[in-house]
Amino acid sequence: MQKKILKRVLLAILALIVVLASLSIFAYSRYIYPTGEIMPNLYAVRNYRNRNPMVNFFIKRAGEKYIVFDTGSDSAQTENALQQLGISASDVVAVFLTHSDWDHIGSLDLFYNATLYTGITDFQYARRGRGLPVLPDFQLPDMPHITMLDGDTIELYGRLIQCFHTAGHTSDSVSFLVDSKYLFVGDLLVNPRLAYYNEELQTFYIERMLSMEEVSYVFSGHFGLFRSIRFFRWWWL
Repeated sequence: MQKKILKRVLLAILALIVVLASLSIFAYSRYIYPTGEIMPNLYAVRNYRNRNPMVNFFIKRAGEKYIVFDTGSDSAQTENALQQLGISASDVVAVFLTHSDWDHIGSLDLFYNATLYTGITDFQYARRGRGLPVLPDFQLPDMPHITMLDGDTIELYGRLIQCFHTAGHTSDSVSFLVDSKYLFVGDLLVNPRLAYYNEELQTFYIERMLSMEEVSYVFSGHFGLFRSIRFFRWWWL
């Protein structure tokens, strides 16, 4: 009798876990933008994992060329998305990586004409995933690579791009501010329980970003687009 009760309790707990996991996937995936133009000259690309929307990366038009912020998780999916958008990978002149987790660098090899911009990184998170999927044989493609330090600013095809150190989710995390208006934060907002490198640092840098009143749009790898820094602040607090 006791064994039957214990079995029923265990089955009930298992069922509850499945339900909660399903709700979590729904809550998580509903923020991921579908592939398409989300505002003039700015595009979102959506990659999936196990048929569930998983991650966004973003493409900014710069004259006749394009600048990419992160690259998604899957080259084949990204290639199809670029075709859907009518964008050639050969027209991408720069890739800005917010960090080196697998789901942000998985399509890097597509952008063979681009210069790569990162914070200080040895791409360790691509190879050692902290419980996340990994690319154990990842090698940096043969492309120019420029390391940006905190506060570094460059002008590229008429766009002014500034790098900010935002370690916390990973030790190599950075964010990029474009034209003092568009802020690309990668995984700055991912739940602290999901493999943070340092939760205190994460909170510190989030608060730092929240003080940037000039920012009009915040772009996140897993939470889509915030259309003002005030909404970003409300969501976080």
